[in-house]
This record gives sequence, C-alpha cells and structure tokens, in this order.
Amino acid sequence: MQCVRLTSAVEVKLAIRALHILFFLWAFSTPAAAQETTLNGYVLELGSGEPLRFVEIKNLNTGASAESLEDGSFRIAADKNERLQFEYPGYRTDTLVVIEFGVKRVYLTPDGSTIQLDEVQIQAMTDSRLEAEIKRAKAEGAFTEVSQQRGGIRISPSRWFAKDGRQARQRYQLLLAERERRQIDARFTPSAITAITPLKGADLELYMTKYRPSVEFLSTADESDLQLYIMDTYAAFKALTPEERAAIKAPTQQEKND
Repeated sequence: MQCVRLTSAVEVKLAIRALHILFFLWAFSTPAAAQETTLNGYVLELGSGEPLRFVEIKNLNTGASAESLEDGSFRIAADKNERLQFEYPGYRTDTLVVIEFGVKRVYLTPDGSTIQLDEVQIQAMTDSRLEAEIKRAKAEGAFTEVSQQRGGIRISPSRWFAKDGRQARQRYQLLLAERERRQIDARFTPSAITAITPLKGADLELYMTKYRPSVEFLSTADESDLQLYIMDTYAAFKALTPEERAAIKAPTQQEKND
C-alpha cells in the first residue's frame, strides 16, 4: 500500500509540472501568433509606382476581404501559406502567398482592356500617372504596328477601325488636353496677371477665360514674352464693350478638344 501511495504522489507531481509547462508555452506563444494574423502592405501600379485605391484583396483560404485605401495601403487577416488575391478593374488579377509578415508591396499591371475616363478622373491624376496613361492610350490607339517577321512598320486597318482603337484615340486626345491645361495653368496664373494689371474678381476670371494663351506660344515664350502678352491682351480687354464682356464664357471640354 505504501508503494502505491508513493507512485500516486509522483504521478501527481509530474502531472502538475506538465500543466505548468503547457501553460508557459501557451502564455508565450499566443501573443506571437496573434501578431501574425494581420498582413499589412501597399498596392501600386507597376509602370508609374502610383498607389491604387479600391483594390479588392481577398483571402482565398478564409474568404476574408479588404480594400486598399487612398495611399494604396491595406490590412487583411491572413496566416502563413494562405493565398491573397488582388483584383482591380483594368489590371491583371494577381495572387500572393503569405510567407512572412513584413510590409508587402504588390504591383499590378494593366491588362490592356479599355478604361473609360471622365474629366474629373483625369484632373485627379498625378502628373506621372497622366503621362503613363497618355503613353498607354497612344499605344492602344495606334494604327501602325511593327512586324517581327517581315520587319519594318505596316498599316493595320483592323486596329484603326476597331472600337477599342477608336476609344483609345478619344482617351488619348482627352489626356493630351489635360496635359496642355496643366502646362498653361502652371504659367498663366492669377498672380502673374495681378502683378502687372489691376484685374481682380470677376474681371480677372473673364480676362483669363478670353485671353488664355496656347501651349504652343508658352512652349517658346520666356517670362518677358509672357509679360508683354499679358499687357497687350489686358489693353484689348479694357477696350471690350459690356456686351462683349457678357458674352465671354468658359469653353466646354468638347470645344477644348476641337
């Protein structure tokens, strides 16, 4: 009987020690595991490096989903070896296997499909994104192509008359108009005008609308040329009748493109 009691006491001590070890492992391993349940990163465009907003990120293993923010950043619940899918209209869908939990940078590439752009979207683009879209629309709307087999350039009527080609050329013209608008606005500014004329308020707006210079003129004009242009056109503006001033209106986007 004494031997049995001794064995039982030893077993109890061993069981208590085992529980202590398990508790120790649980206490120190749980926080580390919790830290690895969220993946942070950024979604960017491959060509320009611009952040992409509203990209849909989905964990294909768990179904968890997230959306990238204005700066391209995202957070999503994930674990090691799980697959994340990145989907955005006009770009190739990409997947990422979670290997470790450092900050990820995911780059998406355009899929070549037509993206309709309106004036508001174009004006919201950064300069680098605008240049990338101009280059892309020009390539998609080209009616000539380089032949790898025959060498040289050949005409492709199918590309010229195809719907996608026409839409790409329309986008190209719209994007070029936005680039020209920015080039003019960078130099023909209210501060440049008010520095040498007394114009302000509504008169300043009317003057800037009617006598907006062309990008061709500004491409060769230096600062003295621009100042002379402002003085000459200001003199013409002062000579306008009230009826002529009332007839001034800002051109529509279609008129700008024409």
